[in-house]
Amino acid sequence: MKQFSVVVFGGLSILIIIFGLSMAIKPLTTSVGNLLSSANVNGFKRYIRFTANEEEDMVTNANINLSKSRTGITADAYIVKDLTTNKTVVSHNADTLVPIASLSKLVTAVVARKLIADNDRITISRQIIDTYGNTAQFRAGETFLASDLLFPLLMVSSNDAAEAFAQSYGRAQFIAAMNNFTQSIGAYRSYFADPSGLSPDNRSTATDLAIILDWIRKNDPTILETTALKSKTVRNHTWVNPSHFLNWSTYYGGKNGYTPEAALTSAAIFIFGAQKAMYAVVTLGSEARDADVVKLLAKIKQ
Repeated sequence: MKQFSVVVFGGLSILIIIFGLSMAIKPLTTSVGNLLSSANVNGFKRYIRFTANEEEDMVTNANINLSKSRTGITADAYIVKDLTTNKTVVSHNADTLVPIASLSKLVTAVVARKLIADNDRITISRQIIDTYGNTAQFRAGETFLASDLLFPLLMVSSNDAAEAFAQSYGRAQFIAAMNNFTQSIGAYRSYFADPSGLSPDNRSTATDLAIILDWIRKNDPTILETTALKSKTVRNHTWVNPSHFLNWSTYYGGKNGYTPEAALTSAAIFIFGAQKAMYAVVTLGSEARDADVVKLLAKIKQ
């Protein structure tokens, strides 16, 4: 009987604790969830349902509804840059060189599209599969068009897809091209040791990443459009984008990343105001990436 009482009342205690935690986080998840349900992405077409004022109110409301326990921006380095005027709205340690994790894949995509034809076929080898992580759910021996590999690379941050591009061209030459590209556009402090961002030696600055985003916006917007897709199916693979900003009509596109050395990272473009001004928002070394981004977006109006 004693053992039965311990089991029953112990179980009830656990249920009470779980219920209390769920009620504590419900206001935040509900408010943010409502904000993220007001726009659609279908292919490369975006259906906008907000006026300029409503877009600004949306960011304000999201900022208000963030957890009160997080009063400041947690990122070690960040920048918000108006790409229309080339003026910095706010920044902190923006020229500090730090690991950037999977933000590297923005440059991987640029170089892949420059060096490899869209209709080239790339086979997923066992060596590629052995790369850490398998978010794309590839199988050894599968073959993809180079254009199709961009979807898992940018939508689910596939390390395998990054290696597939690099190894199909020649890994050393591909990585050299990544470094040459950033030097050529003025992102002088950026350096890449691998195509995926797994290496902590892949480093950049918030300022450089804003430059890279701006170059992509102007010269290869398909990359950013791909990052804004909700899902994509190629044969028996369906890749679902986990970005929390996909349903914001202000979100133009971007990339997230994480490694233990880099912490949470983000580089994205948002559009605000009647003039549809574009802003690069970069956060590096963050503990609360989405919260940091929302807080930085709120500073655009200040």
